[in-house]
Amino acid sequence: MPVSEAFKKRINYLADETYLTKTELRLKIGVSNSSFFSATAYGIIPTTKTLVKIADYFDVSINYLLGKTSEDDFIKSDDSDATFHERFVELCAEKKLSFYKVGHDCGIDDSLILHWLKQKFIPTIDTLEILSDYFGVSPDYLLGRSDFRM
Repeated sequence: MPVSEAFKKRINYLADETYLTKTELRLKIGVSNSSFFSATAYGIIPTTKTLVKIADYFDVSINYLLGKTSEDDFIKSDDSDATFHERFVELCAEKKLSFYKVGHDCGIDDSLILHWLKQKFIPTIDTLEILSDYFGVSPDYLLGRSDFRM
């Protein structure tokens, strides 16, 4: 798992703003003790699914949560059913690219893309960032969390 001092600072800042204990906050967010402790104590970035839960709780973008931007304004998608899978297919179609061309260009194994599409898995945060850069969209857009591409 990747480690980020910026993420550690940001999650602790957000946690301190709640005036809840970290245990109370973790329970409200619905994440495991080990994931939350690792994030707040060491800056270990959790799975994408857990990162989304945290970002949703604080109503912030993934990039803000990771400390990649200081802009904390976030507008949630009007389409609450939008998913990574739909956005990935949509972006490939817009650019007239096969899924496997994207995978090749981004250094992503074909079997991984197949798992995303068939099993409805979502990529790791590192892979999500590669795809976001490749398509020129934010991780939140790609995940279906926001309708704003950047």
